[in-house]
Amino acid sequence: MPITRATDPAIWELPGTQFRSLASPSRGGSAEVSVWRLVIDPGTEGPEHRLTGGEVFAPVAGAAEIRIAGNVATIGVGDALVVPAHTNFSVSNHAGVAFEAIVCLPAGSQAVIGDAEPFTPEWAS
Repeated sequence: MPITRATDPAIWELPGTQFRSLASPSRGGSAEVSVWRLVIDPGTEGPEHRLTGGEVFAPVAGAAEIRIAGNVATIGVGDALVVPAHTNFSVSNHAGVAFEAIVCLPAGSQAVIGDAEPFTPEWAS
């Protein structure tokens, strides 16, 4: 039975940000979608980027500032954010507590930062 325990996720870290893989093709149990728990520390500015697949955020703690397609909004617990494929956006935490969300992305989707080559995030592969 493919269960990922809270005590045994694969974890990747970038400055101020943590990705805890819950389901992905490489972890078994999911060939179509990647799911991870995102934790953004207070005071962390997220880079503007875009993805080749649509991404969904479901916040479970804190709040985050979203910049997407020239608009700015705040999301928090109970909200959902759907970012269409090929849309530039960023997620930042200006609050005093960590922002946490469950995030889903179609398996095989790639990320692009600026003019760099597309890459598949490790937590989503």
